Amino acid sequence: MLDPQLIQRFAELILKEMRGELTEPEARELKEWQAADPQHTAFYEQMYSVPELQARLSKFGEPDEDAAWQRFAEKHFPAPAEQETVKVRRMHYRWWAAAAVTIAAAAAIWLWKPEPGQQKGNTPVAEGPKIIMPATSKAVLTLADGSTIPLDSAGSQTFAQQGATASQNGGSLVYQAGQSMGALQYNTLRTPRGGQFRISLPDGSQVWLNAASSLRFPVAFGNGERKVELTGEAYFDVRPDAAKPFKVAVAGKAEVAVLGTEFNINAYTDEPAIRATLVKGSVAVTAAGATRKLEPGQQAAIADGAPQVETRPDIEEALAWRNAVFYFNNADVRAVMRQLQRWYDVEVEYRGTVPNRRFDGEIQRNLPLQDVLEGLRVSGLSFTIEGSKIIIQPL
Repeated sequence: MLDPQLIQRFAELILKEMRGELTEPEARELKEWQAADPQHTAFYEQMYSVPELQARLSKFGEPDEDAAWQRFAEKHFPAPAEQETVKVRRMHYRWWAAAAVTIAAAAAIWLWKPEPGQQKGNTPVAEGPKIIMPATSKAVLTLADGSTIPLDSAGSQTFAQQGATASQNGGSLVYQAGQSMGALQYNTLRTPRGGQFRISLPDGSQVWLNAASSLRFPVAFGNGERKVELTGEAYFDVRPDAAKPFKVAVAGKAEVAVLGTEFNINAYTDEPAIRATLVKGSVAVTAAGATRKLEPGQQAAIADGAPQVETRPDIEEALAWRNAVFYFNNADVRAVMRQLQRWYDVEVEYRGTVPNRRFDGEIQRNLPLQDVLEGLRVSGLSFTIEGSKIIIQPL
């Protein structure tokens, strides 16, 4: 069996070889390692056949990559300074290392998953640590009368309520508008940590809920405004209707008003600010008695007072979860761990003095937790999994 400590090292060498960047000493190291064991050769050949890796290579392999990073630096760090230069270079390395994680993940699946209790030669072995998988489509729908309906990726059901019909098919819940009858009845869709879900509202607007989030919405919209309530994070694609403005009440602190547009709202209570990011259309964000209008590509940040408009936010970071990746832009350890807690439904314990490390780059969200942590080890921190807890301490 391959030494898990060597996986990352030779994953990186294989990636460099694929990109034509292997130095002569590294080429000798890789060749000698291959020759030392038939499993090493099999590992090498298997890695060249990983489709997910090929997709990554097409993304990371820009012909003029240095120029691409220079453009990134000029956008995010307009005032030249030695510290910022180091940060960009480290970002370059970490994006490259994230691609190597894909190889390591594929290798783990291929090499580290024998039949339960068995390894080659049918020799019994001790069961390894539990593999913690990423979030799946699951949620709980609470009806107006307090009853609950569990929803998951395998579910298929249809039910009627206040003249509307709701149909679940896997990770999607679709409401067909009916005749509004009497006072509005509100349902609440909640995703747990380790869950996500999509809902089509009675007006045809689409909402994607991230993990640990909730959306309160009427079963049928009335003749006035269309109003919903959000906690956590969601991406909205609102159906235009000039006669019925669409409003999102956000965590009891702000309101986003739109006619027809696409935008993301991050309003987790453990994050330092609520952030509304406009993709297209227009929105008005109100908080603390002040209203700010956003144009596409802008973001409103709400902490303790009025919305603060950021005209050049990192859109890729704001929408990363919808693109199935973790994207870190100068994120500290605790900010990174908050995302992992929600997505993998784990707890985090810090031991000792955790260095002020910063993370930049991208890692796929469909990997097991162990593989994501492998991509973060370049930080000089130790990540240990005990049950459903991540223990973090200095190396």
